Amino acid sequence: MLGYVTVDKNELKVREWDVYQGYYCGMCKSISRRVGQLPRMVLSFDCVFLALILESLSENVEQISKEHCIMHHLEKKPVVFGSEALDYAADVMVILAYHKFRDDWQDEQKISALAGRMALALAYGRIKGCRPQVCAAVEDGLNRLSAMEKEQCAMIDLVCDVFGEILAALFSGYRFSCSTEDKAVEESFQTRARILEHLGRHVGRWIYVIDALDDMEKDRESGAYNPLLLRKDGLVGIEDMLYNELAEITKAYDLLKIKKNRGILENILFIGLRGQTDRILAERMKEHE
Repeated sequence: MLGYVTVDKNELKVREWDVYQGYYCGMCKSISRRVGQLPRMVLSFDCVFLALILESLSENVEQISKEHCIMHHLEKKPVVFGSEALDYAADVMVILAYHKFRDDWQDEQKISALAGRMALALAYGRIKGCRPQVCAAVEDGLNRLSAMEKEQCAMIDLVCDVFGEILAALFSGYRFSCSTEDKAVEESFQTRARILEHLGRHVGRWIYVIDALDDMEKDRESGAYNPLLLRKDGLVGIEDMLYNELAEITKAYDLLKIKKNRGILENILFIGLRGQTDRILAERMKEHE
């Protein structure tokens, strides 16, 4: 269920692409530094958005350096470091990847999934010790999703809402640093958390629906669970549902006090997500007709 929340590189400025790539490489370095080398294999661009949105609410100046790595030993790549938000997003990436491997093993008995789960087990244990509430929210949500899959739930709105709750917990689970006990500041932080929760919920709902839509033919052939294949009305209303989710994401974003990297974030939200939605809808609607 990963691979949808990305930028349109062609619409980014050169510096913006360097910053975006810097967050990606920074997450890779963060994972290796704190939980080991093996978890770096699950890195993807999806959680870069989470790191960017959380860090954009801080006034800290990003520290970017150019470094070599095992994958790019000839050319140095930009790397963002010294960001707690980036470390949090890196942990979220490992959490989601671990459970993806776990679910694939349980559902399809894939040896590759078992190997992936075993490779991430130690790292996940460390992260769970540091972020027990976040891991508990993910585990609870995925257990509920698993139960709905076993029941062959055909109500896409109910199923995607559970995944939305998982993302809501991940977006609002980060604790911003605060050096004052000012009540007004605390209330501001609580408001920000509620906005991030709303943003995460609708990003999660959008991801679940767009993934189900994208995988329809593959799931039809394999017999895997897909609520869209069980609906009596087929794809009726799915287009409106997806664009409504994008509208809710935009509303939440507009309420946030973005302090930096607005161009990258708006590329993801207004070009990347919209482009994915338009493309996959066009493909599936054509097949459906």
